[in-house]
Amino acid sequence: MLLAEYVLRIVGRVRQRPEGTINPDLPTGQVEVLCRELEILNPSETPPFQIEDDAVSEEHRLRYRYMDLRNPDMLRRLRFRSKVSLALRHFLEDRGFIEVETPMLTKATPEGARDFLVPSRLHPGSFYALPQAPQMFKQLLMIAGFDRYFQIAPCFRDEDPRHDRAGEFYQCDVEMSFVEQDDIFAVFEPVMRGIFEEFS
Repeated sequence: MLLAEYVLRIVGRVRQRPEGTINPDLPTGQVEVLCRELEILNPSETPPFQIEDDAVSEEHRLRYRYMDLRNPDMLRRLRFRSKVSLALRHFLEDRGFIEVETPMLTKATPEGARDFLVPSRLHPGSFYALPQAPQMFKQLLMIAGFDRYFQIAPCFRDEDPRHDRAGEFYQCDVEMSFVEQDDIFAVFEPVMRGIFEEFS
């Protein structure tokens, strides 16, 4: 017996499906393979859920994330995020910004939420903190003369989750030296307008 997730090797002839058996919901719904040889390369257990099933709970999808990511809607979302991030990088680079990735392990700083701590193997009893935001690093960059900086930065905050905040999230962190409010609007209104025009 063959199951849906089996990996097969089939030798045969591709032919037009007979009248009445065409499936317009499949990309290959107009053709079929007339099999002469079949070999099971790898069997598979029954998947924990069907990818196209919209009734699966979020908890179940997250538990089997490798399955959920096969959903075409998830792929569409990831492609969309990738394209927006790339466009944002191009817009900012064209306006003289430099992208700098700041360190992920740092010292704890007094901010609005608790830090996530990472114990140090080399210095027992000491801890690194995951950054709530790259604030002190961008200040160092400004002092060093990088007058236009940005990064799409991960931020970590050990706080109770809310509808608009998670323990880990990303933000576009930007800094400009010696500017007024109007200078910021002059840069970012075209950037945001360009992104919305391209992806709306």
